[in-house]
Amino acid sequence: MNKLQEFIFYNVFPLFGRIWLNKNVYCNVIYYHDIVIDKGETYMRTNIEVFKKQMQYIADNGYETIRFDDFQNQDKLLFKKKRILIAFDDGWLSNHDVIFDWMKERHLKYNVFLTIGEINNNQKYLTWNLVRKMHDSGLCGFGVHTYTHPNMSDLSKINWEHEIKDANNVFIKELGFQPVDFCYPFGYYSEESNDRLSKETNYQRIYISKMVYSYVLNGKIIMGRNAISNDDSFSFFKDKLRGYFNNVYDRILSKHH
Repeated sequence: MNKLQEFIFYNVFPLFGRIWLNKNVYCNVIYYHDIVIDKGETYMRTNIEVFKKQMQYIADNGYETIRFDDFQNQDKLLFKKKRILIAFDDGWLSNHDVIFDWMKERHLKYNVFLTIGEINNNQKYLTWNLVRKMHDSGLCGFGVHTYTHPNMSDLSKINWEHEIKDANNVFIKELGFQPVDFCYPFGYYSEESNDRLSKETNYQRIYISKMVYSYVLNGKIIMGRNAISNDDSFSFFKDKLRGYFNNVYDRILSKHH
């Protein structure tokens, strides 16, 4: 982006977001990937001190944090200025080893989308024993991130049975309940993938990686999300947390529904 585009993105978009805040119907979502002790980079690796500063702000400012299981109460799905769903993609081991105890001390709930084939099979990822421990604590919710983490924008190039049905079956076997929250790998999707997932699966919420107002499709909710980068300024983080950027694609960058 040039300087003018940067000014518009960082200053004008959140201004519209404040004006249109009542356009948010469903709980705001922010998400991360791996949390690291060493230097972070972009959206994939967030330094632990950067992460802690952001989470401490949430704790100190009275935010209600939500885990997927809380959505059994339909009221928890609704947008509130100080209600947030914190999510992590993939199922990195750091989601337990680096942050679990720290988050638990502050009563900050969070959620993890599991790449099923990596769990128990990749030492950088969670194990099923850890997943069960985290879920049983009441602190963490879990959803599905496919079996092998493919690009789902072109369904003709993936094995639907394996990525969706096999992933769900393993999830149910290991955790004992049906997953109802699903997130696209890489954030890549299409109208076809949204339509098929919303019609053919038990997922109640399908999460994309765009800053949009969440909306209903075929009786299911397509959930917009705000990716948090290690490189975000603190003010940029707060604007995403507040839902000020949920207008970026819906209102300005696309003609979405």
